[in-house]
Amino acid sequence: MAGPSGAKRLQKGDLLFKEGDSSNAMYLIRTGMVRIFKKKGDSQIEIDTLRSGQIVGEMAFLDGNPRSASGEALMDTELVEISKSVYDTTMVQVPEWVKVLLKAIVARLRSTTTKMKNLESSSMEMNYEDGRRDFVFLSPHDALKLSAAVLLVGTLSKEDAPEGKKLKISLLERYANQVMGIPVAKLTSYLDVLKQSNILHISENNQDVALKDSALLEAMIHYVCDENLLEPTKRHDLSLRGFLVMGLIAKHLEKFPKDEASGMSNVNVIEVKKLETGASGKEPFRMDEFIELVKVGYASNLTVVSTDVQTTMVQPDTFRRAYRIQRVLKILEAMNEEKQKNALGLR
Repeated sequence: MAGPSGAKRLQKGDLLFKEGDSSNAMYLIRTGMVRIFKKKGDSQIEIDTLRSGQIVGEMAFLDGNPRSASGEALMDTELVEISKSVYDTTMVQVPEWVKVLLKAIVARLRSTTTKMKNLESSSMEMNYEDGRRDFVFLSPHDALKLSAAVLLVGTLSKEDAPEGKKLKISLLERYANQVMGIPVAKLTSYLDVLKQSNILHISENNQDVALKDSALLEAMIHYVCDENLLEPTKRHDLSLRGFLVMGLIAKHLEKFPKDEASGMSNVNVIEVKKLETGASGKEPFRMDEFIELVKVGYASNLTVVSTDVQTTMVQPDTFRRAYRIQRVLKILEAMNEEKQKNALGLR
């Protein structure tokens, strides 16, 4: 019997195939995971997540129709490619009734839409703010549920890792997918967000996950819950420029001692600007961008002493925690924008 055509390697985020493509191969996943999804307008519908030992792309390969969905690597993935020539050579030795059976099974799978309809509501969300209709891959509600799942599994963990509490991926998937109804692809993406935010440690092979900062994750859950109860005009929404200013102040907070009596630090915003001004002399932000932090309550109004001294009062611990929570939300926002661009590109 002829062997497979050869190994195929994908990096995380690479497309194995795209919806509508012609099919000349199917694949056996040796290591990694492949996300199967369909496009719907500007959105994407999660169909399935396939792992090591499973076959992907077999339907279009067997019935000769165009790909009905797209496949994307959720992590670095190695596959065995089974080409048409290898398959045809193998099938010469197979009884005719087996070939007919295979075709019948594929035809029935093609006509099955129930699973897709059930998954559709949990796989996509639309944002209608400002009259726009935008695809949201991971909504704040999804993030809230996934954060709770991570925190719960961390609480149940009895095993310590050098970086924190070791998390069992299988248990995370059970709570996120089976209990909370969130596709595994969303969980995988959100774990990346938490890794970038230094809340989680994820090993290079994606096999070992540890919860580094459960206190911040719990604080973020409370924050998102509280924000959901506020009117839109009263929420702590920051623009990217406001977030930049917040990050630069957080970076230099140690230079402004905390008053033990009040617990507050008197931060000279002009000094922060000077510390971040590059050799070109271009200032990192404008003072009117700092005012955004005052409006949402992260800093007090400026006290102008001179052109070189303009100070604001902040509670340093609260300010740092708020900045880190905002960082998670901004990374999540950037990921959603990237997913939206990818969805548009697949149209």
